[in-house]
Amino acid sequence: MSRIIKFIFSEIAERSAIFLSSAILLTVKTSVLIIAHNEENHIGQCIESLLQQTQKANEIVLIAHNCTDTTQTIAKRYPITTIPFNGPRGIIYARIEGLRQVTGDIILCIDGDSYAAKNWIAVMTKTLKQNNNVLVGSWIKFKGNLFGAISNLTNNYFCVSKGERAAQWIWGPSMAFWGKDTEKVRHIFEESIALSEQLALSRNPDDYWLALFMQQEGGLQVTNKTRVTIHTKETSIKTAIARNKENMRNGNKMKAFFKTLVK
Repeated sequence: MSRIIKFIFSEIAERSAIFLSSAILLTVKTSVLIIAHNEENHIGQCIESLLQQTQKANEIVLIAHNCTDTTQTIAKRYPITTIPFNGPRGIIYARIEGLRQVTGDIILCIDGDSYAAKNWIAVMTKTLKQNNNVLVGSWIKFKGNLFGAISNLTNNYFCVSKGERAAQWIWGPSMAFWGKDTEKVRHIFEESIALSEQLALSRNPDDYWLALFMQQEGGLQVTNKTRVTIHTKETSIKTAIARNKENMRNGNKMKAFFKTLVK
């Protein structure tokens, strides 16, 4: 009889733990931050993909950055917060402004020319909670040119990573971090502007700067159990390859420079 009683209490304890874990998960507020500049052709698809998530976001905030098309008009048809922002040219300024607007315990970022798989929020939040992670990303699927289509075949496999190797695979259209680190992330973004100018980079790879600095704070991880699909601005193989080479040149400069900072 005592064995039966012990078994019953063990089952009760296990089920209580599962219930408590689920309750904690439900109380975590998730925010999705969308950055968009003249994305009237894609913003509807982006927002709808977020509204159709298996795990719903508590808030969705769109920063409509210097939009001169119908991006804002389209966005206002949906139950999200749309904030027009007229600021300096460059996506980094929209990211910085967006971080002033979101209030979640977990912040997920996506771009207005992208759309998320239905399990994106669920998988990204689950991944963030593992391995003392502070910044996570997912597979980014390219749509719009042949080079991207070929890259998809390998990126889906090679993007799966943790730690230092994950830094090169965490990209702006799909990343998540803890809300308590929002000010830290915003500060890194602000610093990235000056650092990119200092290194004379052709553009500001703010997502890579973020990953490099955040790996000093905790774990990084990239998963392929979900994805974000991005409509690439480069529509030809030639321009896509040129952009890839540009990213590699910038990344090599940044990585070498960062090593001098952490010595």
